[in-house]
This record gives sequence, C-alpha cells and structure tokens, in this order.
Amino acid sequence: MIPYSRQEITEEDIAAVVAALRGDLLTTGPLVTEFEKALCAQTGAAHAVACASATAALHIACMAIGLKSGDLGVTSPITFLASANCIEYCGAHTDFIDIDPVTRCLSASALDQYCRTVRIPRVVIPVDLAGIVCDLEEINKLAKRYGFAVIQDAAHSIGSTYSFNGKVYQSGCGLHSEMTIFSFHPVKNITTGEGGAILTNSDELANRLRKLRSHGMTKIPGELSKNDGPWYYEMHEIGYHYRITDIQCALGVSQLMRLESHKQQRRILADRYSAAFANHPKIITPHVPAGQAPCLHLYPIEFCDGSSARASVYKALADRDIHAQVHYIPVHMQPYYRKKYGYANGHAPNAELFYSRALSLPLYTALKPAEQDQVIEIVLETLR
Repeated sequence: MIPYSRQEITEEDIAAVVAALRGDLLTTGPLVTEFEKALCAQTGAAHAVACASATAALHIACMAIGLKSGDLGVTSPITFLASANCIEYCGAHTDFIDIDPVTRCLSASALDQYCRTVRIPRVVIPVDLAGIVCDLEEINKLAKRYGFAVIQDAAHSIGSTYSFNGKVYQSGCGLHSEMTIFSFHPVKNITTGEGGAILTNSDELANRLRKLRSHGMTKIPGELSKNDGPWYYEMHEIGYHYRITDIQCALGVSQLMRLESHKQQRRILADRYSAAFANHPKIITPHVPAGQAPCLHLYPIEFCDGSSARASVYKALADRDIHAQVHYIPVHMQPYYRKKYGYANGHAPNAELFYSRALSLPLYTALKPAEQDQVIEIVLETLR
C-alpha cells in the first residue's frame, strides 16, 4: 500500500521517546521547553508555545487577539476545516477570500477588494498550501493599511523559506504576522504524533497564549490578586486544556533535527513528479513562487479535463492500492457554513475550480523511486 503521506520514525526517535518515558515528568516538563526553544531556533521567532494540536493553536491564537462575537475573521477556502472553525469557536463571523489560481493560497488582491467593498476583518488567517508560503508581504501591507491582525496558518510549511528585501526568512519568523501556527500531525513535515505550536515575537501574546493553553491559569506574582503561598494560582479568564506532553515533544525535538533532510528528500521527489509531467497538456503542476524554497508537504496536481479525469486517475491508483487525496473541499461548501451563512456555489470561483480538478499524489520521505515511478505511470497511462 502506498499512502498519500505518512510519518517517518527512526530508531533515534524511538530512543528519544523511551528516554522521556523514563524521565520524571510525562506531561508539561523540560522537553516541552526544549522543543519550544528548538522551534524558535529554527524560525527566528522570539517565542514558541507548543500545544495539543494545530487546531488548538489556531483557537487560542484567535482568543489571544481578542476575537469575539460581532467581529469578522476571514481565511482561505482551500484549507482544512480548522482554519475557519477557530473563528467560529470565538463566536465571530466567518468569511472566505478566494485563492490565487497560480499559488493556490489566499489572494492578496481579492483581500484588498474585500476590505474596500465588503468589510474590514478583525483577523485574516492566510494559509500556506502544500508548503508554499502565502503572499505574506502583500497581506502585511494590507494589514497595516486596514488595521487587521494576521495569523499565518503554516500547518504545511515548517522548514519553508521566502525572500523579502533580499534576505531569506523562515516560515514562522513573525516578520509579517502577529502569530504563526504549525501542525505536527503524522502526515506533516515533522510529527509529534498530534500537536501544534504558535510562534510570535510579542511577549504579551506569548504570555497570554501560555495561560490560554492551560485553563487560563497564572502563577505569575504580579498578576495575582493575592498570594496564599507557592501553590497559589488564579484564573482570570476562561482557558482550555490544550497542553502537549513531554513524550510528544521528545519526538518533536528528534524529528526537528532532520527537518532539512526531510525538505531535501521531498524536493527531490517533487522534482521527479514535475519532470515526468512537464508540458503535459492535461496536467498543471504546482508553482513555486520566486524567492521561495518550500518544504513541500503535498504535491497537488490539477487535471485540465476536470473532475472526470481526476476521478479516473484516483480510481486507477486506488485499484493498485495507491491512495491519493484531495486537498481540499472548499470550506464554504461544507453544510455547516452553507446553512449558517448561505454560501452558494460561486462564492470563491477559483477555489471551487481548483477543488474540481485537484489531486494530491503520494509524497513522503520514505517513498521509493520505484513506487513513485508506478504512481507516475498510472497517472500518464490513465490520461492516455
């Protein structure tokens, strides 16, 4: 069986987790701190707050900026449900900005038009798709012009880099957003089993995020109304049990050390796909924007003949026990959002067109050249 993606676990990973199990603490302990420091070293961000999942990270990131009922949050329709659901969790109104048809990320020009003609949102959550970093520079310019906050959903793009003013920056550095979230689900570039993190350069946001991930509690002396002793804590606002464990972070620390090698292996595999499909009249391959070096999480192609070609290729692969995937069903087309907001077909035409003809082919570090050649041959033969 060839999946569309899967984790890579080494003996070093296993040894790291076993060592954590033999340690004094299993839940939030020194390995959480070590993982957070490693994430800061990787990205250049001042703070990392690791938590139970990327969904939890998105939720408390929205809470940290004070998103509330009556506010508006917007995101890309081509994303997993969590990028929009986190806005709903806060009681705010959710809307979707169409994608750029080339990068497949949220369109900065469409966002500008939305702000001018519809409403200025409280928060924008642009999504890095497949490892491609969204147009952060332009979105940041719009944030300064209109006054909204930016939470970069980088669930797909840890290890990716982009250029700005002649310098190279890591995804998650925080240069163009208040916060960035990462995902460490098993199909992502590195894994902690389940888990996520929020990166920020704001001391204030980091302090609030750490409280929100742990029930809203604080033991910081200057924040307490009184102090009955070293055991004393207070809860000043509602928070959640979104903590991550030392066991998970032991795996994360070990995996993070191999991020660059993962990036290079994924790039080699992606280049082999692109070479095989180059100039094919019925296939559109992923576009890498100038100045970017993505750590590719997915390899989504588009079929010019649309959903019928996609369905035929999907079935031909599945018949050989090869499991492709579709990323993603546009979130505004989900029954919940249709019913609540009345979103109809045509609300985000670029996203809907992309969905109708996109298919993510297998991409993971352990994918063998012979297995990839099999995928390529089935795709080409089916289209012939």
